[in-house]
Amino acid sequence: MEQVVSQIGIKGIREGLLVTVPDRGSFADLLTLLKVELAEKQAFLQGSQVALQVGYRNLSKDELQELQALFEQNQLELWAVLAEKPSVREAARELTLATRLSGSQTDLNGNFLWQVVAPETAVSAQNPSQGGLILKETLRSGRSIYHEGHVVIIGDVNPGAEIVASGDVIVWGRLRGLVHAGALGDETAVICALELSPTQLRIANQIAISPEGKRGKAIPEQAAIRNGQIVAEMWQR
Repeated sequence: MEQVVSQIGIKGIREGLLVTVPDRGSFADLLTLLKVELAEKQAFLQGSQVALQVGYRNLSKDELQELQALFEQNQLELWAVLAEKPSVREAARELTLATRLSGSQTDLNGNFLWQVVAPETAVSAQNPSQGGLILKETLRSGRSIYHEGHVVIIGDVNPGAEIVASGDVIVWGRLRGLVHAGALGDETAVICALELSPTQLRIANQIAISPEGKRGKAIPEQAAIRNGQIVAEMWQR
């Protein structure tokens, strides 16, 4: 049996999660690898919408339905399949799945427009979850960000917005929503903000809620786990 030679990658995107699978190995191997990955990270991923990037892997309509069912079993919604092979894109469309991301460098059929993509901006499919996610915007109520790595927000995080990251979360603005850092169990993760007034903070398995009542003058603060609980302290560079 041919072995799958690369791992599954998961990263946060505007539409939810981008799951990249290796395009080598049998379909049975892919199912096994994906089942293990989703089971390990179910608490981190559940409730998300998923775009599945399959590269040159050849998948039938029945196989796509199996993958769709697997995601549903893990409380995930498969809404898009990004594929290089036209036959796979056609099978995805028969299942009413999208075949491109909004704003992506593809035509309406999902064909990549490589000639307009600068080499330095191309995303590596081999390590899609490497590095941090940087967003220059204010996250408004109802907006959710999920990322396997560090997250930096240049802007505010409003009440009703949430960020879930496996690494650190840094907000260059006011943090008033929900933030979960170290979501895969990293107790060394930290949450930093110019104004730390969250509805809820989580680091690994620890949870903290901001006290009620008005606070004094806002100062940059860092939240971290100290002696088994989340504490806020002055954010020093």
